[in-house]
Order: sequence, then structure tokens, then C-alpha cells
Amino acid sequence: MIHIERAVIRAGDVAAVAGVTLDAAAGESWAIIGAGGCGKGALVAAIAGAVPLSGGDIVVAGISHRRQPAAACQMCGYAPAGLESWPAIRAAEFLDLFGMAAGLAPDQLALARSRALEVAGLHGPERLDTISEGASKRLLLGRAVLHDPAVVALDDPFRGLDPAERSLCERLIEAAMMADRTVVAAIDDGVVPSCFSHVALMDSGRIVAHGPAHPATFDPTRTWWWRVTVRNNAAGARECLADRVPVAHLIDEQTVDCRIAPALSPPATLLTALIRAGIAVESAGFYPFWSVQLILKGR
Repeated sequence: MIHIERAVIRAGDVAAVAGVTLDAAAGESWAIIGAGGCGKGALVAAIAGAVPLSGGDIVVAGISHRRQPAAACQMCGYAPAGLESWPAIRAAEFLDLFGMAAGLAPDQLALARSRALEVAGLHGPERLDTISEGASKRLLLGRAVLHDPAVVALDDPFRGLDPAERSLCERLIEAAMMADRTVVAAIDDGVVPSCFSHVALMDSGRIVAHGPAHPATFDPTRTWWWRVTVRNNAAGARECLADRVPVAHLIDEQTVDCRIAPALSPPATLLTALIRAGIAVESAGFYPFWSVQLILKGR
């Protein structure tokens, strides 16, 4: 669905994206992660046609941004990181502008507008300069899928969302995948939700690693920090885990931090060992989240 071939994007004299090549199939959702300034936002914007290419090409559903930019843009829905300045315009008018530009017929536009307003939690008359950051972000998400695009490009889609709104955004991404759309999102905090099927790590304008969204994909031999919280028996948990992991640190009476190799010591196996030892586990998981650790390793 998306073929990126040696894409170059310049910001002045600097290459924000420097020769990126990547393929994303229909039904896949890609999280683009990396430190600030790595170029992930520029890449997502270029996929949607919101910023021009300085070199290479991006082909969306068989249509080239270099050769047919208008047609390629039509195949994409885009939600930038923040709502642009639209003084005095109302939410329904904002959606109508983009729906008409996308060529929606009046009856199609009415239905699409209603769905997008539902996503945003708005009724339509609200002025854009009066709505909350969360509502603004949800409105951009609704606009991105207004014309039923084949590709959805999202820049920092979870910023400003509360947990319920974040869950809604994740469900929208999952629904897009089920409809065989391709989703590509720049994730600023590095925490990749389970709705993403693939991850690409960017550094200095280049993709340095990519694959299915699982830590073992990127380096099956490396170890990751994994934290387990128990009920007042961290010493017992550390003793139970010490022979099963390379490192197990006692943090406090309830917390143990471990270095684990998921291929050799799967988290499920470690949890089973703790439960069989009679230790009450309250929570367990990568800490920081594995995709954040992936970014930190590259810095």
C-alpha cells in the first residue's frame, strides 16, 4: 500500500529525512519512533503529501507523489500534531471544507461529518478556537478518515488525550487495519500501543531498524529491563528470579527490576515461576516500555 523509495525531505539546508526506504502493506499499522528531531514527523507528513519531497518517491496505493501528487494526496488522510489556526470557524464547517475538497457528494458528506463529529465528541457549532486540546486532536482524527482514505498518516496522535480518548484513538487505528487501510503514525513519547503491528526506529533522518512490534524482532540476543511489582515480598521474588534472568535488582519491598532476554526467559514463564512460588504479583512489564528502551539504546 505504501512504498517509500530513498525519500529525502529538506528543512532548509538540513535533510530532515535522508534517503528512507520502507514498505507498509494494506492492513498494517506502523509506529515511527525515535528521539526528537529524528525526522519521523516529516516522514509522516510527506506520506500524506503535506510536505514536498526533495528526492526519492513515496507511492501510495500505486500512485506516485512525485508524478501524481494530487491523486496521491487523495488516497491519504492526515492528522497533524496540532490543529492549525482557524479563527472563528466552526467544527462542522471545518469538516465540510475538507470533505468538499475530497470530492464527497452532499449525502456522503453529511454522513461523514456526523461520524467525524462523533469521534470528536462535538456537535458541530463549536468554534475551533474554544474547544479543548483533546477535542481538537479527536477532530483531526475524524477529519483524517473523513473521505475513507486507503492510508491514514498521524503525527503524534495521542498527545493531549486522556486515557479514554487514547483508547478511542487505538480503536480507530484497529478499525482502520481491519478495513485493510494502512496506518503510519509518528509516536513522540516512544510508547507503542498494542494497536500497532509494526515499528520503525528513526535516527538522524534514517530508519535504522524496523519490523513487527515485538522486542525480539529487533535484537533477539539483547536484554531488556523488566519490572515486577509484588505484594510486600520483593526479596522472595528476587530470589525466585535470580537463577532465571541475568540481573535481578531489589528496588524496594514491592519492586524488582530485571534484565531479561525474552527469547530465553519469556515474561510468561517468569510470571508462572513467581505464582508457583506463592508470590502475589500485582504488575509486570517492560520498564521503561520496550520501544522506549529501543530509542534510548540508539542515543
